[in-house]
Amino acid sequence: MPREMPDPPNVEEVLRASEARLHEAQAVGRMGDWELDRDSGAMSWSPQLFRLFERPSSQGIPDLNEALGYYSLESVELTRAAFWEAIDTGARLELEQTVHLPSGAERFHATTIVPVKNHRGRVYKLYGTTQDITERKLAEQELRRKTFEIEDLYQNAPCGYYSLDADGMIIRINETLLRWLGHDRDEIVGRMRAFELFSPASRALFGQVFRTFKKTGLLRNMDIELLRRDGSSLPVLLSSTAIFDAQGNFVASRTVLSDNSDRKQLELERAAHAARLAELSRHMVDVQENERRKFAAELHDHTSPNLAALQLTLTNLARALPAPVLAELEPLLDDAQALLLDTITGIRDVCTNLRPATLDYAGLIPAVQDYAQQFRQRTGIAVHLDTTHFTMQLPSNVQSLLFRITQEALTNCAKHARATNIRIQLENSDSLLCMEVADDGVGFDPHHLGESGTAPGLGLITMKERAEFAGGAFELKSAPDAGTAIRVSFDLQAGEFRRQPRPARNQVVEHSISAGRV
Repeated sequence: MPREMPDPPNVEEVLRASEARLHEAQAVGRMGDWELDRDSGAMSWSPQLFRLFERPSSQGIPDLNEALGYYSLESVELTRAAFWEAIDTGARLELEQTVHLPSGAERFHATTIVPVKNHRGRVYKLYGTTQDITERKLAEQELRRKTFEIEDLYQNAPCGYYSLDADGMIIRINETLLRWLGHDRDEIVGRMRAFELFSPASRALFGQVFRTFKKTGLLRNMDIELLRRDGSSLPVLLSSTAIFDAQGNFVASRTVLSDNSDRKQLELERAAHAARLAELSRHMVDVQENERRKFAAELHDHTSPNLAALQLTLTNLARALPAPVLAELEPLLDDAQALLLDTITGIRDVCTNLRPATLDYAGLIPAVQDYAQQFRQRTGIAVHLDTTHFTMQLPSNVQSLLFRITQEALTNCAKHARATNIRIQLENSDSLLCMEVADDGVGFDPHHLGESGTAPGLGLITMKERAEFAGGAFELKSAPDAGTAIRVSFDLQAGEFRRQPRPARNQVVEHSISAGRV
C-alpha cells in the first residue's frame, strides 16, 4: 500500500501563525513594532503599538509628526535627533522616551531604531520596536530615591560613621564626623588611619582594642576622645561591628560614634554636686563633733568639779555635826551622797557619749577600748577588739566617724541582738581600710529591714549614711540565728586619706574587754 503523504504546509497559514505568535509575544512584553519610510514619512504600526499609545485603530496609523505628538517636548527633540542620526550614519540606536497618553497617564518607552539601506547604501527606511518600560523606570526612580535617602541618612545622621580596612585605614566617613573633626574628606579617606582621629590619651587604648576587635568583630560603647583639627577634643562613645570574608578574615569595620559631651558634662556636674554634698556633710559632722566636744568639756570642766566640791562639803558637814544630830541626819546624808555619786557617774557617761576625751588625746583605739569597757559594764556583753593588721594613722574626722559607727553598732547590739560576744576588727592594706563589728546574736533577715515590726532599722541607716557621706562603703550581713556583721571600708587611694606609718608600739594588739581588762 502506498503511504499517504501529508499535504505540504500552506505558506500563508504558516505566516499567519507566526504573526499571531509575534503579536502575542509583543502583548506579553508590552512591545510593538513600526516602520517609517524615509521619503514619504508614512509609518506602519503593529496592533500592540496602538495599545501602547492608547490610540484607537479607527484613527488609523499616524504619520511621524502626529506620532511625535505623544512624546514630551524633551523626548520629541531626542527622538527626532535619533532618527536623523540613524538615517545619516546607518547605525542602530536605542533611546528612552517619556509619553503623555490621551488618558493623561505618563508612561516611559524604550525604542530601538534600525536603519535599512538600499543597494547603494542609502538609508531608505527605518524600523524598530517600542516597549513600555514604565514599571522598570518607576522601580529605578524608587530605588534612586531610597538610595538617596539612605545616603543622606548616612552622611547627615546625628552621629558619626566611618569604616576601616584591616590596616586601620579609613576607607569611608560621613559628613557629620567630618564636621565634628573639622577635616575635609580628601584629607582623611585613604590617607589617615583611625588612631590619628583620637586624642593622644585615647590612641594607645584604641590600638589595643582594635587588635582584639579584628578577632571578635564586636565593640560596644568604648569611651574615647576625638581630636579635632583645631586641637580641641570631643568625647564620644564608639561601637563597631566587623565584616568578615568566607574564610573568617577581617575585611572592614562599620563604626558609629555618638557625641558624649553632654553626658560627660552631666557626669562632671554630678560629681561636683556629690563632692559639694560630701563636703557639706563632712562639715556638718565636724560642726556636730565640735559641739559635742564643747558640751562635753563644759560638763567635765564646770559641772563635775562643782559636784566633787559638793560631795566634799557633804563629807565635811557630816564630820562637823554633833553625834546625836549626825545619827538623826545620817540616812539623809547617805541618800544625798549616793544621789550625788550617781549624778557624777551619769555625767561621766554623758561626756563619754558626747565626745570621749580619749578620742582627742589618744586616738581611736584607746577611745574604743574605753567605750567598750563601759559598754561591758553596763550590758555584760564581752567585746573583743582586734587591731592585728592595723598599721596606719587616721585623719581625725575618720577617727570620729569610726568611733560613732562603733557606738551605734554596739548600741544596736545591746538593744536587739541578744548577743554574748561582739568582735571589732580594724585592719588596713595598702589600698583599703576596713572596720567590722560582728556579734553572735539572733540576727535577722536583711530583706525584711525597714518593714513594720523589724527592730534594727534607723541605727543601720545612720551608720550607712555616715560611711557613705565620708566616701566609704557600708555592708551588712545577717541571718536569723547567725548573728549580724557590719563592715565599713574606705579606698585609701581616694579622697583625703593619707597613709602614715603607725608607731611600732601599737602594731599588733588584740584587746579583750570581756573581763574588764584591756
